[in-house]
Amino acid sequence: MPVGNDAAVELLPTPKQREKMYHKIREYRSTKPIFSMDFQNDAEYVGGCIAGGRNYLHINAKGDVEPCVFIHYSNCNIHETTLLDAYKSPLFMAYHDGQPFNKNMLRPCPMLENPEKLRAMVKSTGAVNTDYQSPESADHLCDKTVPYAENWKETADRLWNGCGGCTGCGTGE
Repeated sequence: MPVGNDAAVELLPTPKQREKMYHKIREYRSTKPIFSMDFQNDAEYVGGCIAGGRNYLHINAKGDVEPCVFIHYSNCNIHETTLLDAYKSPLFMAYHDGQPFNKNMLRPCPMLENPEKLRAMVKSTGAVNTDYQSPESADHLCDKTVPYAENWKETADRLWNGCGGCTGCGTGE
């Protein structure tokens, strides 16, 4: 995840690498007696992004309640509010109201695959960056993920619409 001002976006998986993981995890499920989950490619099993208090949230060392360990924005602190009130805070309500962030469950993340969504939520709720060493604006973070989102979209749409990754048969299957 390209979090931080100096994050290396070239470390993000390519669409080909991500598709390989998509197929590999499904292979494991069919051959192993365990239901493995892939954080990036299994939103269909949880109805979208797990963050924002739906199934998960992150509280950093200073007590800032963040929607995700990768999304360092908050508008409440656990030392000053209850967890229930944190769930009702503007940022968490924006997550709640925006879910799912995409109908394609291979594009669930408001930062990585739908950066316009995170940018809008941070701005509309007045959430502040919680990286105290090197604060990063939502615009800076989201600008880094726009190319990734655009590059992943075609592969994600093909996989989500039922084409398992053929080598160009033209049928979409």
